[in-house]
Amino acid sequence: MLDQISFQTAQARQWDVVIVGSSFAALFFALGLPRNTQVLFVEKGVVEPDSQTLATQGRTMETIAQTNTSGLEKNWVSHALFGGNSNYWWGQTPRFHPDDFQTASLFGQGEDWPLSYAELEPYYAEVEAMMEVNGSPSAALPRSTPFPYPPHVPTRTEAYFRARDPGWIAAPSARSTGGSRPPCCANGICNICPIGARFSIPNAIERLARPGMALLSEAEVRAVVIEAGRATGVSTPKGEIRGNVIAVAANALHTPAILMRSDLTLPALGRYLHEQPAQYVTLDLPIPGLFGGTSITGHGYGLYSGAFRREHAGVLIEIFNVPAKIRPERGRLTHRVSLKLIAEDLPKAENRVMLGTDGAAHITWTGHSDYARQGLARAIERLPEVIPTDIEAVIPGKLTTTEAHIQGTTRMGADADTSVVDKRCQVHGVQGLLALGAGAFPTGSAANPTLTLSALSLMAGRAL
Repeated sequence: MLDQISFQTAQARQWDVVIVGSSFAALFFALGLPRNTQVLFVEKGVVEPDSQTLATQGRTMETIAQTNTSGLEKNWVSHALFGGNSNYWWGQTPRFHPDDFQTASLFGQGEDWPLSYAELEPYYAEVEAMMEVNGSPSAALPRSTPFPYPPHVPTRTEAYFRARDPGWIAAPSARSTGGSRPPCCANGICNICPIGARFSIPNAIERLARPGMALLSEAEVRAVVIEAGRATGVSTPKGEIRGNVIAVAANALHTPAILMRSDLTLPALGRYLHEQPAQYVTLDLPIPGLFGGTSITGHGYGLYSGAFRREHAGVLIEIFNVPAKIRPERGRLTHRVSLKLIAEDLPKAENRVMLGTDGAAHITWTGHSDYARQGLARAIERLPEVIPTDIEAVIPGKLTTTEAHIQGTTRMGADADTSVVDKRCQVHGVQGLLALGAGAFPTGSAANPTLTLSALSLMAGRAL
């Protein structure tokens, strides 16, 4: 565990780096720093043992004020405790597709990232090694190294699909099939993982921690201290803490709020809030399913990328092993598969985080893009093109109210008029200040963001 120190101890010295937050972005950024860098993590939440996290199951969930004019329920997932959302994520770790980094050039949609898949690939591999990720290779996602561990046992449906179509692959995950954590028990409550098989910051902290790192908990950073164009510290209700470099990694809701309270006025700051829309679909098939080795065993890439992205969003398909979807017909109880269709979204400037009258983050949400909604609708229509067997029935399910993937409010780019950070997550116009995490994403891939935000953070640490 990191050395936990008092506020007085934290305030009494000049730190090399002060990091606001303690989840994926914070720890992987710190992992990229030179060894023996004197690093202080400032976490507003508590430090609690796994047993308490299991017992409370979400007590640390924050309520964020929101004005929602979309006409649909919209929730955002943010946990305030050591390790942040890593305590409650599902453990899905796909990489972004190479095309996701150049959607404007390839499809005339969104923005190109100021870096490529090839630049990020070595950092993807390092993060996968630290998370002990399992999976199987895909030609669409080039790799410099093998997956650290073999994939989970596929469901019978997925095994049938993979034998007939290379667009179906094992879903990469940080739910263990080997390594330092116990193997996944496939009980389907992965967001609280009762046995510690899923990677989290708390259960990996002994591997992530380095000499010179310390933790100050239950201390909320309200603003960054900026003097003569340089970040020199952070401000809390108890006083200031000084550092040579300040990295804000408080998620894409709180990071922009902290920067706004620091009197930064970049035009894009707080704008382009986004996350993927998703919809469940059940298919009745002539083949049996279930009996996979984890909760989500497979990914389908047949609707993910191609020329169609000029017109509508790409969609990633997940194959679920739990909860079991049972058919009523005798002899065909398992001839049914549960899928989730997850669409990329085009960030909209009017979806944003602002400061409320109390100085806290306030969300303005107008809904997902038409591009994303059309992608989901077309994906359901095109399922017969990518399901390598007859479909006996299509049963559309509900749209999700959240994917727990908050992105886009400190987007990266080369121009301070249209972005907040550069490709190394350094804030435009302020020396020694970084804004880490999925807030930096200029576009919203259909793939889960955790591996990518962790790789970006590791790269940012190496760049200092």
